[in-house]
Amino acid sequence: MRKYFTLLAALCMMTASAQKAKFSTTELDLGEVEWHTSAMANIKLTNTGHKPLYITNVETDCGCTVVSWSHAAIAPNETTTITATYDAETLGYFGRYISVTTNADTEPVEILIFGRVLTEVHDIARDFPIQIDDIYLSADNVEFDDINLGDNPSQIIYVLNKGKQNYMPELMHLPKYLTMNAQPEILRPGRMGKIALTIDSRQLPSMGLNQTSIYVARYPGDKVRKAAEIGISATLLPQFEGNAVQLQQQPVADIPTFIDLGNGKKKMKGSLTLENKGTGVLHVSKLQVYNPGITVSLSKSVLAPGEKATLRVSVSGANDKFKGRRRILLITDDPNNSKITIDVNAQ
Repeated sequence: MRKYFTLLAALCMMTASAQKAKFSTTELDLGEVEWHTSAMANIKLTNTGHKPLYITNVETDCGCTVVSWSHAAIAPNETTTITATYDAETLGYFGRYISVTTNADTEPVEILIFGRVLTEVHDIARDFPIQIDDIYLSADNVEFDDINLGDNPSQIIYVLNKGKQNYMPELMHLPKYLTMNAQPEILRPGRMGKIALTIDSRQLPSMGLNQTSIYVARYPGDKVRKAAEIGISATLLPQFEGNAVQLQQQPVADIPTFIDLGNGKKKMKGSLTLENKGTGVLHVSKLQVYNPGITVSLSKSVLAPGEKATLRVSVSGANDKFKGRRRILLITDDPNNSKITIDVNAQ
């Protein structure tokens, strides 16, 4: 009987730990918020368990707070972001609760956001670091990672109108695979809105990394300007098909996912080793960089089992204007590691 209860307790513990939700914080100070504008709170949620984690419900205690989150599964060790937007219509101190329920627990986690609403706040760089005249953006670089054929992922850019006239958010030079939806369509002075960008994966021109630039229009008929550029990156993953014999003879791509090139004024160089630790032949079909100024080369793109190749990396010290993370992309036919990204540190 004792063994039975011991086994039952162990099973209960295993079930309880299948999904674990770790929040970056349960109290978030938004600081000073300007009256009649909005403030954003970003809460990170990490799955520290060993099974997929889902956000099943999010509630707020006031209509002044709107929350957005991803309904997709959060894989073990992966992180998602819950964004809460507080509409500052009442002067003075505020405190609002957000209740987040996941499949890790039947009880929700309470998150407090608080701050102070003032008639004028001079520093808005925290939430809107990108300025285009009187228009402020939350980001000027958007990355769509891990897209499978048939997916239609979306990303949000928040917009703040600090001008004295109404503003209609508009983006120029959209490729055919990218659409935008502005909410609201007209931003009154001092108000915040959002632009939803959605990828049609079936319209992406190629497997691997697809990059383009789009531009913010300040008014109808505005011209393209470098200062108004938004970088777009979309990574389309390959699809695998094979018979039972082929699936048994799989390649396994093994390479470090970080390289530190240190400091340098002219050019910084380094190298990594790619090894095929599987039983099938490994093919590297794509070798690409996310940012200008990075140069890469691979000594061989076809590796027999046990074979190694050298990935050489160099970064120009003169090119210091990067949007997004410095990264390298490899697309392979390893079915469990088809997309490999390598972060590059160079000062």
